[in-house]
Amino acid sequence: MKLFAIALSASLLVACGGGGSDGPSGPVTSTLSFPVQSGYKALVASGLTKSFTISGTCSGSGTKSSSPASTATTFEGVPALSATATLTLSFTNCTPASMAVTSTAYFDTNYNPLGMNSVGVNYGVYVTPMFIPTSVTVGGTGTLATQALYTDSTKAISNGSINQSYVVEADTSTTAIVNLIGKIYNSSGVLTATEQDRYRVSSTGALTPVSIDIQYANGSTNHLVLTF
Repeated sequence: MKLFAIALSASLLVACGGGGSDGPSGPVTSTLSFPVQSGYKALVASGLTKSFTISGTCSGSGTKSSSPASTATTFEGVPALSATATLTLSFTNCTPASMAVTSTAYFDTNYNPLGMNSVGVNYGVYVTPMFIPTSVTVGGTGTLATQALYTDSTKAISNGSINQSYVVEADTSTTAIVNLIGKIYNSSGVLTATEQDRYRVSSTGALTPVSIDIQYANGSTNHLVLTF
């Protein structure tokens, strides 16, 4: 559940010019409650590797992988667990033709997120602890957290911030879509991108990535949709 856009620079994507999920069709407004918090922590603990297709401004394919959060370390002076995330992208109509970005996510020992580090791109620290609801229902909305971004771990230079929220969307009678929304701002407080990460959640809380939708702003018309 790491934001994709903060690991990439919009200036790297120069336009020169789908795929479906494996879940059931919808939408149907389910009346169930979905234990999203336990599902999230299980996903962090186990890790995930998924391939996706790219559409929108650019076309192509790629892979997103996150290792299990099991490496004992420290983050901002407190005990932590770390997980390595890798993004690989291949474009058919954009420059550069391929990209690979690695970042590290940090969690406390109960798998609550603490921050992230993408060396040379962003170092993120939560201003307040991320609030992940125990359970959600279709139509539910809420604020998750605000994350401060810096150019590196010294935190000497601001690189902006991210406001994170969620909305629960209809899917089927036994599943829902949790849409994680990230509003990404630069150091001047100007919106640079809006990212929507959609996960299908089952009645047991199991989370499966569906898509990542990134709409760049601040004068850019670039729009990427990654479909798993």
